[in-house]
Amino acid sequence: MSERDGLGAAARGLRQYLLAVAAKLDAPAWFCEVDVPAGAYVALERRLARFPDHETALLWDERDGWAAAVESATGDDLIVLAYLGEDVLPPPETVVEFVTGLYGEKYPGRPDPPDFRRPGTADGFDERLAAYAGDPVGQA
Repeated sequence: MSERDGLGAAARGLRQYLLAVAAKLDAPAWFCEVDVPAGAYVALERRLARFPDHETALLWDERDGWAAAVESATGDDLIVLAYLGEDVLPPPETVVEFVTGLYGEKYPGRPDPPDFRRPGTADGFDERLAAYAGDPVGQA
């Protein structure tokens, strides 16, 4: 598995992408791991009507893209409810539509992981991330 420079263009692009998504969702907090495999957590302020006692969040990883999740009863685990399933890096507006559908009780997305890609493969993914930073991969 390859490594990703935590200060490089792809890592900066991932942070910018997540900032854009979090801003459009008015999310109170987010976290990301830029190493391979990259992943992220975005806290959502609202709870789902069908899970009123559980915190709601979005999860992202570089294999399956975005997923909606709720905390387990103990708060120790996250239970995925649905995967967006359109692309590993959909436009932030598409993520907002997914969340809107989730709160609208439309059951958006798909129940199974889409398995878009294998982390660490040379498939142009890091270049897509770097585009969010405005830098080509390999340049500061």
